[in-house]
Amino acid sequence: MSVERLSALARFRAVLAPDQIEAAGVRGSTIGATRRVAGVLRPRSADEVRAIVKIAAATGCPLHPVSSGRNWGYGDGLPALDDVVVVDLSALDRIIAVDPELGIATIEPGVTQGRLRAWLDARGLAFMVPVTGAGPEVSLVGNALERGFGITPYCDHFGAVTALEAVLPDGSLYRSSFAEQGAAAIDRAFKWGVGPYLDGLFAQGGFGIVTQMSLALAPRPESICAFTFTIGDDAALGGAVEAVRALLRMPGLTLAGINLMNAHRVLAMLESYPADGAGVVSDAFVADGRRRHRLGAWTGIGALYGAAGTLRAARAVVRRTLRPVDARPQFLDARRLARLRALLRGLPAAWTAGARAKLTRAETLMDVYAGRPTTVALALPYWRAGAPTPPRDRGPDPARDGCGLIWYAPVVPMTAAAVTALVARARDVALAHGFNPLITLTSLSDRAFDATVPIVFRRAPGAPGDETARAQACQAALIAAGRALGALPYRLSIDTMRALVDDPGSGFWRLVGRLKAAVDPQDLIAPGRYAPRGPADRA
Repeated sequence: MSVERLSALARFRAVLAPDQIEAAGVRGSTIGATRRVAGVLRPRSADEVRAIVKIAAATGCPLHPVSSGRNWGYGDGLPALDDVVVVDLSALDRIIAVDPELGIATIEPGVTQGRLRAWLDARGLAFMVPVTGAGPEVSLVGNALERGFGITPYCDHFGAVTALEAVLPDGSLYRSSFAEQGAAAIDRAFKWGVGPYLDGLFAQGGFGIVTQMSLALAPRPESICAFTFTIGDDAALGGAVEAVRALLRMPGLTLAGINLMNAHRVLAMLESYPADGAGVVSDAFVADGRRRHRLGAWTGIGALYGAAGTLRAARAVVRRTLRPVDARPQFLDARRLARLRALLRGLPAAWTAGARAKLTRAETLMDVYAGRPTTVALALPYWRAGAPTPPRDRGPDPARDGCGLIWYAPVVPMTAAAVTALVARARDVALAHGFNPLITLTSLSDRAFDATVPIVFRRAPGAPGDETARAQACQAALIAAGRALGALPYRLSIDTMRALVDDPGSGFWRLVGRLKAAVDPQDLIAPGRYAPRGPADRA
């Protein structure tokens, strides 16, 4: 460890308690990457964050902030470079305020989806939490800053951010121009302020450490009606894309994000991995699973929001729009769930095990659409044969439990030609590398899908059967294949940022580098993360 790092750590001990400092060490991640971490600091207030940054500026010690460290599949809580001090903000967990009239929550980075949900419920506030598949323990601030998305009405999570405060690399405090002029209330209510929009620098950008954020919460509607539909074969995917686009453009409908999941992805939620499986599951496994669960090649899910009377008419619109894809889409709302529960209560459990499992899945789906975080998607990293089972008493944590997961998440135009080309290429690349082609298309708008392709693999460093190198090669091949088709990831892992950022011909990244050098000349905050090479890279 360098003299600068040692000097900084000694000074950190003067402002933090012993239990707020963790020693240096080598840490792993779900993507198979490892980093030498110079230490971990756990401040408990924004003032302590400012003190840490001032020490870093005086000593030249680089810092990597994390909100909850649960950026699974992209690098978890690891920095992009070795020998960086991690600043763990999970103890900054105040819900500062929720405006009950405007639906604006002001929170610190340690506030999780689950914590905000419980806080709102305890006060009877009818707002939805912007949930993701990462589960109840993931930070809302961290997800928004990574431009995460969900399927509730405000699906673009950074788009819902209205204001933020951050500690800049010199230890000073950043706020927007409205907040600087004492107009904090309108700053939180109006995203753009006046003058250049600078809050965006902190999304996927190492320009400071965000210590407070305000975000708009969608109001909970009177009724939610989920719907599912079946796409019979791969040849019908293009028609489904066009139907989804038409549905999202329909005037008067309030829709959740719509997901299209291929049969491999759905079966990964419904079936255990074959006990003797190695690599890709067999065609027979997929065919048998499709037959037993009555699946098509693709399954679509979505939800309608609004007043009960309005939704009756909206269901007719959905049926009419989806008729070329599926003549009989299925609808599910709270009343139907209640009837099913009542029916099953009167029947012997031994007769209804399958129906009860379907009811549980339906209730979980409705929770997600209602803005209630669940752990249902966290079963995915554990699905691959050889992965451990999450401890019952601690809940799922793929990084802690040694799971292997890498996300490939390209954005693709919502056209039949673009989507079918990307899906076919992603499937071929995954199979060529020996991985199951688990593909989901999630609508980001009526113009674009995010096509998430998880690479789920055995991570056993140094042991027989370790698939890390092959998984990383698959990720690189997927990025290259998508780029050739004009589809690029909206988010990158710590090991793949360089492939996109270090482009000497890119005027965009040159400007990012110039801005970073102006604001952070020592390259102190998140060095190597979504930015061209700086002093820390050359150290």
